Amino acid sequence: MTNTVDLNRNVPRLGLNRLEVAQAIGVSANTVDVMVDEGFLPKPRKWHSRKVWLVAEIVTAMASWPEEGMQAAGEADGEDWSMSA
Repeated sequence: MTNTVDLNRNVPRLGLNRLEVAQAIGVSANTVDVMVDEGFLPKPRKWHSRKVWLVAEIVTAMASWPEEGMQAAGEADGEDWSMSA
């Protein structure tokens, strides 16, 4: 029996790099940095110099964002927290 890797097998993505996070949520990579700084996205996990965001943590963070027309907790009236790409 040989150990080979089946490159056609679908493997679930558990973590994403910064550019993949940006692409997944439809913003720029710089906006990902701002969203992390503002607390709208979690900080990445780090292994040596590699930074990885856990998909599950991104989903959880995004689920807590306010729906359109609703005010976020601690948000001043009329303040727009939305990001543009």
